Amino acid sequence: MKMNKTPDQMQDLPQSNADETVPPLRLLAKDNADIEVVSALLQDAIIPGADMLYDHGTRCFIFIANRFCWERPPLAGVTAEDGHPVHERSLCGVRIEGVHRVLQNGMPARREMALFNLLAITSKTSEDDRVEINLTFSGGAALRLIGDDIDVVVQDVEASHPTMQQPQHALD
Repeated sequence: MKMNKTPDQMQDLPQSNADETVPPLRLLAKDNADIEVVSALLQDAIIPGADMLYDHGTRCFIFIANRFCWERPPLAGVTAEDGHPVHERSLCGVRIEGVHRVLQNGMPARREMALFNLLAITSKTSEDDRVEINLTFSGGAALRLIGDDIDVVVQDVEASHPTMQQPQHALD
């Protein structure tokens, strides 16, 4: 798919971070309701396995995600060659603090070579006040982060860029 713009016009595409009306995403999630919001904003993010890191010393799980900007409308006045709207993606840093343990299920042996499509982030607090955050990826892969008092910091780390690919989900 190609955008219906010349190279000179491509330079003039709006960058959401340059537009004062659409600031970059910056959130702090502290409870299950906050995690639901983060999950919606990161749904369909592409995460390189090489960009996921658990630092046991600081008890942080960190990843960089190429997220689809669900909260933004299509770019005004820009269409793909086939007439479909052009949306935005943004690189986003996610830091999950307070993690004591990371469990994995269905992750490939060479995770650093894989790309993961994030489907959802869920959280629950057990009776003994332990917090579990589950990252569910397409293809059956999942990570479970376990801790006591978990905070999730989400922040766009660069200006958004146009994308002609909008994730689609079949309704069963």
